[in-house]
Amino acid sequence: MFEEYLKKMEPRLKELDAEIEKVKMKAETTRTELKGKYQDQVGRILVARKRVRSELAKLGEVGSDRYEEVRKDVERAVDDLKKGIDEIIESIRKAA
Repeated sequence: MFEEYLKKMEPRLKELDAEIEKVKMKAETTRTELKGKYQDQVGRILVARKRVRSELAKLGEVGSDRYEEVRKDVERAVDDLKKGIDEIIESIRKAA
């Protein structure tokens, strides 16, 4: 069960990682007065990314009785990460 879910999640996580890298580059090349704000937001996204990995690790360790509960935690963590990325992208877009 876990291996199947991980195979499904890996492409999605790679896509989010690529988006994070793009955001980091945009934050680095933005106007000086906004750079600190975006770097803070990128920091929060990186923390959210760590949370996703942590939740995935938990998913591999739990028994089938808790699998669905932990899987939902993983999904929430991924959704939070995506939301954070989208917010930074929108913020940078508005400032440009």
